[in-house]
This record gives sequence, C-alpha cells and structure tokens, in this order.
Amino acid sequence: MKRIVSFFFAAILLLAVLPHAAIGEETQSHTIDADRVLIYNPLAYDPENKGLFSGTIAKQQADAEPTGDPLFTPGPHKTGRDLSRGRKEGGTQDFWVCADLVTYRYDKRTFRIAAEGEHCRIWTPEEDGIRFTDEQTAAMLEQFETVVYPSDTAYFGGFRDLSGDGKLEILTYEMNSTSVCGFFDSYDLYTREEIAVIDPDDAGSYNCLPIINVNTRMANRDAIVYGTLAHEFQHLILRSAVLASPANADLLGSERTIGVWLNEGFSMAAEELCYPGSVAEQGYMDALARSDKIRSGMSYRHFDATATDVGAYALSFLFTEYLRNQFGDGVFQKILGYWRDAELPESLTEAQAIRTQMTEAQIGSLQSLCTYGETIDTQLGSDEEILLSKLALAFRIAMQLKQPEGWYAIGSSEPDLPAYTGSGRSIEGGGALLIECGGSFTVPADADSGLVFVGLTDGAVSEIYTVPEPEEGFYIIAAAYQGKWYAISAKPAEDRILEAVPIVPNADGTIDAANANGAIFRAVRTENGFRFECRNAGGTQYLSRSTDTGQAMSVSERDGVFRWTHFADGSDRLQADGFYGRAILYGGYQRGFGYFAPGFFENASFAKPRLLRVIVMRGDANLDGKLTAGDAALVLRTVVGLSSMDGPMCAAGDVDGDGEITAADAAKILRLVIQLEF
Repeated sequence: MKRIVSFFFAAILLLAVLPHAAIGEETQSHTIDADRVLIYNPLAYDPENKGLFSGTIAKQQADAEPTGDPLFTPGPHKTGRDLSRGRKEGGTQDFWVCADLVTYRYDKRTFRIAAEGEHCRIWTPEEDGIRFTDEQTAAMLEQFETVVYPSDTAYFGGFRDLSGDGKLEILTYEMNSTSVCGFFDSYDLYTREEIAVIDPDDAGSYNCLPIINVNTRMANRDAIVYGTLAHEFQHLILRSAVLASPANADLLGSERTIGVWLNEGFSMAAEELCYPGSVAEQGYMDALARSDKIRSGMSYRHFDATATDVGAYALSFLFTEYLRNQFGDGVFQKILGYWRDAELPESLTEAQAIRTQMTEAQIGSLQSLCTYGETIDTQLGSDEEILLSKLALAFRIAMQLKQPEGWYAIGSSEPDLPAYTGSGRSIEGGGALLIECGGSFTVPADADSGLVFVGLTDGAVSEIYTVPEPEEGFYIIAAAYQGKWYAISAKPAEDRILEAVPIVPNADGTIDAANANGAIFRAVRTENGFRFECRNAGGTQYLSRSTDTGQAMSVSERDGVFRWTHFADGSDRLQADGFYGRAILYGGYQRGFGYFAPGFFENASFAKPRLLRVIVMRGDANLDGKLTAGDAALVLRTVVGLSSMDGPMCAAGDVDGDGEITAADAAKILRLVIQLEF
C-alpha cells in the first residue's frame, strides 16, 4: 500500500569520537583522489543496530528521522462480528473492507458489479459516497484487461485463484485517507480452512478471494488509479508466490516472505513496466533527490516512507531497475519462481533468490569488486549475503556513474544519490553517504573498520578502500568526552574500577607510547575476538569483566576475550566472556568526571570508545619518547634480572626482532644512539 501518513521522530545525537589506526600501517591516514566519495556500509540492514560510523566529516549537526509503515499489514480483523456474507440477487455481494485505515476496523459492505471482463470484476458500493462514474469504471476495466493484467502476469507470474474462475476482484470505495491510493490485504488470499486456523474467532470476516482495493478519492486522477492497479496487483502476485512455496507449508500465518524493500520495488517496477515514465511523472525521483533520510545513509533494505518523504519508493524502484538491467527482463518472474519452488524455509532469503539469477562469471567478477575483511564477512554470515552486499555496492556506484554497461550500469538516467553535508553519522547496513570533495578526500581516522570508501572521478571509480580491522599489536582504549580525550588505564584503581586517564593523541590519530600514561594494552587476535592484555608489577593481566564489581571492567588475572559490536544508539558493545556490557565513558553530574564502565547510569554521559594504535619508537625501551643510553642500560639490567620490562617496552627494546630481549639488543640501541645504525 502506498503513502500511509504515519510519523515517528527520533532525535539522533552524534557522539564525539576518537581516531584509530589501520592494519599494517603506522596510521589510518588514507587519501583518495576523487571529486566525490561514496561511503558504504557493507553489512546487512539490522533495525536493532544503527550501523557503522562514517567518521567525523564536517561540522556536527543533529538529524530528525521520520518513519512510517508503508505496507498494509493489519493482522486479524476487528469486526462487529456479523459474519454472514454471500452473493445476493441483482449482481450484488457482501465484502469485508477496511473501514478505518487508522484502527484497521473492518465492516461488511454490499457491493454491486460495475464492470466485468475476462480477468477481473470491478465492484462499486451500494451506499452513497464518492464513486467512479460508469465511464471511469469502463476505462479501468480496459486498462486492467489490456495493459495491467498482461504486463504483471508476464513479468511477475500468476496469482492464487481462490474463486476458480481466474478473475481478480477490484473493490472501489471511499477510504478515510487522501494519501492512500489503494491496498492489498494479504489475508484475503487465505482459504477458509486456513483462516479457520489463523483466526478461528473471526474466521467469517475474511473474504478469501483475490482482491485489491482502490480509493475512489482518486477519481479524476486516472494515471494514479491505473498505476495503483498495477502496483497492488503485483503485491497480490508476490503474496501468491509466498503462499505457494512448499517451504512455507508448515508456517501458516507466519510465512517467510520477501522483504518490504523488494516487494515495494517490484510494485513500482510493475507501474513503470505498464506505464513507462510514470514513476518520474508522479514525483518519486524528485522525492529521492529531496529525501533527508536517503541523503543521510538510509539502507536500500530499510523501506521507510511517509506522506512527506516517499523517496524510499524511488530507491527501491531503482534497485529493481538495476536488477532488470543486469539480469534481464525475466529477473522478477525468476525471483518469484524461486520463492514458489523453494523446499526449505532457510532458503527463503532475498540474497539466495537473487544469487540464483547470476552466472558463475558474474559471481566471480562481483566477488573481485573489493575485499571486506574477516569480521564483515563473518557478520554477513553467508556467501549469498556477501554477494548481495557487493551487488548493492555496485548499485550505489551505478546510481552515480550510470555507465552504459557492466556492474555500474543502472539502466536509468534518474538523479544521483543526494550529497550529504553533515558531520558524520552511523550508516545503516546497506546504506551510503555521498560526499562532494572536489579532488581529494582523506578517510576520517575515526571511521569504523569495515566501511567502504569509493572514489569517483570523471565518470569512473578511482579507488575502492575498505577501512581495515585492528591487527594484533599495542592499543589504548579511549573515548572523547566534552572536547577532551580519555583512555582506559591499564593499571586498576584501588576499587579495581578502571580510571579514565587524559591523553593527547597525535594529529594522525595515533598515540606515542611516551604519552600513553600506562594505558597501553596489547590486542591479541583470538578465534572469538580480541584479548586485551597488559604487563605490570603484577605480571601479565587482562582487561576483563570484574569479578569484584559485577558490571564494571577491570584489569585482573582473568583472561577476557572481547568482541566489538555496536548498539542501536551508535555506541559500542564489548562482549566479554558471555557478558554483554557497554564500554562507555561515564561522568555523573554530582561527581565530575567518572570512569569507564558498562551499563546504564542515572545522569550519565556517554561517548563511543575507540581503539587507538600505539606507536612505539624503535629502541625506546623505557618509553620516554627519547632514544638514549638509558634505554640500552634498561635492556641490560633486564637481561641480568635487575629490572623488568612490560610488553610495549619489550616491543621497543627488541630491536633485532628475534622475539627476545638480549645483550645484542642493548648493543644495537647504543649504535642507534651514536647513529652508527639507522
């Protein structure tokens, strides 16, 4: 159903964050030569997860995001329980219709046949109200029989014929909305036996016939009426495919269906195939160019449309245009055919359905488009989802380049993704930001690992760069708070709660060991994530959930393995030893600046934690930021057991790289001091 008016505003506070360094580099400073840069989140859309942070791009600003419910999904009927119905004399019949599109209340109304053709019957209500004239009804019948029916069935397939005569019932009546053109109620496609199981109390209030509903308030707007016929008929065909699937046989009432984003895209494509140019003529492309949600990185898989922002329809439509351009006119029929024939519920995903449309050559070339990295691939979870993610990346690029052929050809000359001018934000999985940069763009040091940055210049891709994951090495865990930067200390306070230590990072987002102030952790990759460990007077200790303070973290002898994921509000989550907590910066108003700890607190202020790579100077064994004879002396004292060195010290003092601290390292340090070695 199109354009239901429904608003929900959520204010998004953009959090201050810290830069972090890249794998295999001294810093994460990476510059792309390009006129425009596309920032893409390769993960699948997850409504519970805001996504990956783009990095700080420009001046901070807040965003308001309206949301709506575009598909008609009322659930069980709400009726007056007068469940009698049936064909009456004089060509009339009772139907249950949604009398109130706000409360989803159903009433029984009597309709008469206004026109009938080979593939449909058009009904008009007996009671007074806005209705189509006889001439308008005749024109509707002609359009359905000669344009809509042959086009929709050719491109999408047949429908569930519950009446047995191959005819669609088109109910026309006045609806209590001027923005709803029409709708299809999926419950109309269940048999009486199925409805008796799904809703036994109100089983008699379902039509159990293939029906689409058209709002007579659209009278005298022929283009909208005819487009609505094509749009809603596609929804009915798609639902028919879902109900026909053997994989859904045991899922009565909760069948696995195609996502709203693709379902609506198919229906927009149905309109365009019937009436070329209609999508642009109705203003959808203009809406896409104006849409703040799409401009700010809304996922192509997040169908969010309201009466004031219908750009999501255009985005979904463009994706289906892209599919048709890449895989041929039969792609929609084949995708729905895959759904109709699927044997196993777990096979019912859009990713697998789209994967079946690709040749092995196409799969190989798409896989080589770019590399995501182990963490992103793991979170995507399957080869099909990885492939769909890369296809969506190619689609985003194609929206900008519109090349004549290849993965960057979209088959449309419609507007680009509108450029983003905000400060940076969390991008939804499958979402993208377009940045106008005029020749050069430096990837923000605080961009989340896994994000893809695509440089676009002169109608071509200049570079595709994926922000890498942290490698094993030395880091501090830090966050920004009220304009200042703080790190978790590697030395526990007396109450074993980790203190916040002020730090001064370098301009490139790294930090020198000399300035780390005891906040250095060694990040060691494990099978399940990262282990953060430090060495101090107590020996090797680990960043872990504290056994003493419950929800706090501390440095202890317990070996804690952490996974980094993201909360829906944009903050990070540290999962440690099965415990889900939040690595946040906490400052109580009554106590001034506080400490790092997971959880929610009253009057707390939050900031997003970051890993900052620690730069250790070769030979600077005492980590004072200078190379002196004192470093060689410390190494020698450690060799004979008179002193000890922690992990970062050992990394700096092991100048020959053999993994051991020996007198040979002390000798090399002395040679570096007097510049006999470089």
